[in-house]
Amino acid sequence: MSKVSVLDIVKMKCFTSLKRNIFCFQIFILLLFYGLLQSCSETANVQIRLPAKELYQKAMVAVEDEFYQEALKNFEILVDEHSGTRLATLAHLKMGEVYFLQSKWEESETSYRRFLLLNPRSHLTPYVLNRLIALNYERNIYGLFAKSRDYDRNMEPNRTLIREYQRFYLLFPQSPYLADVKEYQKGALADLAEHELHVANYYFENESYHSAIGRYLYLLKNYPGFPRTGVVAEKLIEAYRLNQQPELADEMQKILKSLRERKILAQLTTREE
Repeated sequence: MSKVSVLDIVKMKCFTSLKRNIFCFQIFILLLFYGLLQSCSETANVQIRLPAKELYQKAMVAVEDEFYQEALKNFEILVDEHSGTRLATLAHLKMGEVYFLQSKWEESETSYRRFLLLNPRSHLTPYVLNRLIALNYERNIYGLFAKSRDYDRNMEPNRTLIREYQRFYLLFPQSPYLADVKEYQKGALADLAEHELHVANYYFENESYHSAIGRYLYLLKNYPGFPRTGVVAEKLIEAYRLNQQPELADEMQKILKSLRERKILAQLTTREE
């Protein structure tokens, strides 16, 4: 068995130590490289994050140029990165406006209400309530080319509009937007009345006279300003007769005759038009 000299042992120890040093150096280089990457990444993120004012201006320019998706993107970044600032709150209002222009009623309403929630005492509150009323009116307009109001569809937007009108009237009776809001409220009432007439006529045509009578009476009681009140009364009289209720039909006939003699129905029709 060969003997290992002292020199060989020293060489082996030196070699092992060298390998360990090289390994440690490699680990150090990797850690250093990783740290540099993290630093660069954080620097890049800081550089990409734009000031709130610049984001808002970019979004408004996009709105003016009708690049609505780009505008919404910048408003959303503004809200995410600068939450709680004045411009971030205002961005919700502007998003409501953009969605309104795109006829995206649910998104528009959500944005408007978010603005009111974050800024309940804003001087813009009357304007925002006016826009909420307007969008609920526009929701019931259908058709791509020939726009029309469909009275057999969901009437809930009109009921919401009337509730919003009541709130607006109580809070801001002197608002310059009140005239516009009143017009929307008048339109909503007319739509609801037309809806009731549509349903009542459906029951009438299907010989469900009892249900038709209930609808006609409800219409006359709750929508006295409806311009076709005379037509409704005549249909009610006919429904009474077909439902074997001649006494009620005769009584309603006398009332209708009295109203016509006093020209009350004509006055209602003229005022409504």
